[in-house]
Amino acid sequence: MRNIVKTTLSEQIYSILREDIINQTIKCGEKLTLKMLQERFNLSSTPIREALGRLSLDGLIDHVTNVGGRVVDLGAKDIEEIYDFCAVLDISAMRFSLQGKDCEQVKAELKRNIISQEKALEKGNMKEFMAYSDDFHDIFFKYADNSRLYEASLKVRSQFSILATRYQNYTVAKSIVFIEHQSIAENIINYDFENAYILMERHFEHAKNYLIENITNSAQLT
Repeated sequence: MRNIVKTTLSEQIYSILREDIINQTIKCGEKLTLKMLQERFNLSSTPIREALGRLSLDGLIDHVTNVGGRVVDLGAKDIEEIYDFCAVLDISAMRFSLQGKDCEQVKAELKRNIISQEKALEKGNMKEFMAYSDDFHDIFFKYADNSRLYEASLKVRSQFSILATRYQNYTVAKSIVFIEHQSIAENIINYDFENAYILMERHFEHAKNYLIENITNSAQLT
């Protein structure tokens, strides 16, 4: 069991389980029973129930009161809907951020982010690379200056993070993600914003189709 350092027991359990689900240490479709979690954390059921309730609100588990829950199992239709929705949100955030007064700051942060992604790939540090990959998209929301747009993204962000992990766990996908991020950033730096929007849409489309294809092929093999 990891060292617990946050404020409440339920917050600690929530954070640990959320990370495990998003990183797919706890996989889609896997059961999380109260008994199992009580044994893992050596705690009473109350903070565990509270943590499961929060995970359910995040859309990460299907919660069954007093029993536990099951991690959501995201199929082809879910992938299509989530990626299409996130593409709309990200492109909107891009437009707001690049049309605002902080356009030059956006460019500067993108430059630093791309360098960090490349260094993480060179070191073979995939956890670090995936964190920078997430940060790449967050830059646009940071400078979009639209709290409602950000809140809308949060509602789907947890499930999207599971899918992004699954996609980037494919060896070839990491290089593709970096190349596509690099191309988007270069177009923005060169003031070709319209092409950057197109490339961002394709970025989501590629990941969506790749995941759906792999899930379909896996289903055919079982």
